[in-house]
Amino acid sequence: MKRKAPASKSFLLLLAEGIKTKIMIRNINGFLLLFLVSFFISCKKNETLNETSEKKKSTVENIGSKENSQYKTWFFSSQNNNSTYKDIRISISKDSIKVSNGDKLICSGEILQRKSTFAEYFKSVKNGDLNKEQLAKDYNFNFRNDIIEIANIYGDLADKGCLFPFNNMFIVDNHLFFYDKGYYCFTPNEDRKNVSETINIDIKTTNIQLPYNEKIDIKKVSYKEMEISKVRGLEDFSCDGKTLRFIVLPQFKSVNLIMVPLDCGDNSYRFFLLTIKDNSVVSNLYVEGELYDPENPENVELTNFSIDRNYIIQVKTIEQVKGKVKSETVIDYKINELGKILKN
Repeated sequence: MKRKAPASKSFLLLLAEGIKTKIMIRNINGFLLLFLVSFFISCKKNETLNETSEKKKSTVENIGSKENSQYKTWFFSSQNNNSTYKDIRISISKDSIKVSNGDKLICSGEILQRKSTFAEYFKSVKNGDLNKEQLAKDYNFNFRNDIIEIANIYGDLADKGCLFPFNNMFIVDNHLFFYDKGYYCFTPNEDRKNVSETINIDIKTTNIQLPYNEKIDIKKVSYKEMEISKVRGLEDFSCDGKTLRFIVLPQFKSVNLIMVPLDCGDNSYRFFLLTIKDNSVVSNLYVEGELYDPENPENVELTNFSIDRNYIIQVKTIEQVKGKVKSETVIDYKINELGKILKN
């Protein structure tokens, strides 16, 4: 016969079980609360990380856009005799270079830029003059002496950055040159493939009469304008790469004569005389302006010109040092029927 448990023992068991249940419920509630708090913190953390990531991404994109906007791109000039580098694009910023062939990046790296002269770059006055004359002959352009040298920051024999032939080049009068068995020329404007067969702008009518011997007032001068695509070779004389400002001079036989300002550099007063025949620039000659180093404005080179009734062009250049005349040069030129400007 089984004995019944005392009533007091049953009460104690029930009480213990009730306390145990309450503790379990309290633990479950605490766990749920801890889980919810942790979940909330985790969500906030992820949200913050996402915001930070988006901000970083935005910053990188902005920096990239700003960096790209600082590059100036140079294109293969149609005046090159060798077409080896015709698909090359050279982009240069203040301290970097990128060389591409179509959409393919060939190289990139850091560069150093410094002001120089033909004499310094070619190690002597004689070599500088010879190379300057050869470039003028090859590319039909009268270059000034001041150049900007661009070099690979790691040196000529480095295995980093842009290597030969892009490791050393120079810029003069908006033309970029590098050497590979001869000099290649690049300009900031891509050559126009479809040049119109007729000039749609009047480059014949003018109020100027010969003999001509005047100084241009750059504050009052009035220009005509045309797109550089109208005439082959105008891209070398455009400051914005789209249009050309010019003054019309009396026509010589079938050769048109215009004067154009090249005032986008350090010297705002500089004019070139261009001869145009068959929709192409045939010759150019620096005829008027002032050239000086901004750091040494007292040393200046003054140039002016005149044209007589026989179309003989006389160019006079005076070199002044601290207000005193150091030298004076006078050269006469003539124009032939092909439009070439030649020394008389």
